[in-house]
Amino acid sequence: MRSLKLLLLVAVLGGAYHWWSGRPGGTPAGTANQNGFVSVVMPDGAPRNTVLILAARDCPSAVTQRAETLAQDLARQGIPVVRGDSISFDIDNPTAERIAGAERAVAVFKDGAPAVFLNGMAMSNPTALQTVTEYRRTIARH
Repeated sequence: MRSLKLLLLVAVLGGAYHWWSGRPGGTPAGTANQNGFVSVVMPDGAPRNTVLILAARDCPSAVTQRAETLAQDLARQGIPVVRGDSISFDIDNPTAERIAGAERAVAVFKDGAPAVFLNGMAMSNPTALQTVTEYRRTIARH
């Protein structure tokens, strides 16, 4: 009976983990920092010290509206913003670390829009506060 309870507990915890890690807004491999962002390889063409917001453009969907609202909120606070709708990578010297960083970037992008990238960090569907806080943290680092 005792082993049955232990097995049931393990199954419930495993199910909860899979549910939590698979939900939109989650982070790849539990590597998120205090603001919810993960370390990534930045997509090609992403400008430094600028927030890159990726989501479909000119679409009435809720996702596009969230992306536009986020871009407007950041711009009002004087944070440079660029909008896009796709990512690509051209990795010179593909080390295991750089490949893992690109895979984390793709995971953020696939996790749900808007995907936000800035200064080597990324998050799927962050709030304006999370984005501003992370932007300021990464700027202070440089």
